[in-house]
Amino acid sequence: MSESRSFQSVAGEVEAVCADAGFDLVHPFGVAWYNDAVEQRYRLEDFGRPRALGLLIGNTRALWPVFLRAAEVEAGGADPLDRYAERVVGAIIEQLGIRAEARFAAMSEPRRVALQRLAEVTGFAYLSPSHLNVHPVYGPWFGMRAVISVDLDGPPGPPRRPAAPCDCDRNCMPAFRAATSGGDWTAWLAVRDSCPIGREFRYGAEQIRYHYLKDRDLLHG
Repeated sequence: MSESRSFQSVAGEVEAVCADAGFDLVHPFGVAWYNDAVEQRYRLEDFGRPRALGLLIGNTRALWPVFLRAAEVEAGGADPLDRYAERVVGAIIEQLGIRAEARFAAMSEPRRVALQRLAEVTGFAYLSPSHLNVHPVYGPWFGMRAVISVDLDGPPGPPRRPAAPCDCDRNCMPAFRAATSGGDWTAWLAVRDSCPIGREFRYGAEQIRYHYLKDRDLLHG
C-alpha cells in the first residue's frame, strides 16, 4: 500500500497537519544524504532502503501563538515545547499508515540527531561559521524540532548544498566573537540579529525570551 504513495503526497499530508499545529516548515530529503555525512551514532533509520524518505520538521515565528494555545505548563518535567512537538509528530506517524520513526531535537545519544549538519547537507539551510543555520528566506529565525524517517522512497539524486546567503565574516562573526568572549543571552541574540537575511521574520519579544531563557511564566498568558 505504501508503495502506491509518492514522497510528495506523504510530505503534503505531513505539511497540512504540521501547519495547523504551528510547524510551518517541512523539508523532504533523502535519509542517505544525511547518513553518508555523519558518524554511525548519529544516523537515522533507513528501513534498509537506499533512498528512504526523511522529513525535517521545523517552525518560524508562526509557531508561537499556536503553541501558546496548546501548551501544557507543568512545574517540572520536559520542556513544554519539546512535549508539544513529540505529541504532534507522534500523532502524524500514527496517521501516516506507513512505517516511520521520529527523532527529536531534545534527544540525547544514542538517538541524537546532528540537526544543524542535517539542515546543511540536505539543502535546507547553510551552516554559517557563527554556528547558526541560515535559511535563504527566513535567515536564522527558525527552529528545527524533529526528523521523521519514512519507509518509502524519497527524493532521487544528490542534494543541492546551500550557498552562503551573506557575508558572514562581515556580518555575524564580530558578534559571535563578542559572545564567545563572555556575556549573557543577549550577546547570543545579537549574533542572530547581526544576520541581514530574514529580518522581517524575527521572533517576537516573548518568543525570543522563551527560546533563550525557557521561562515558563511566559506560557501562562
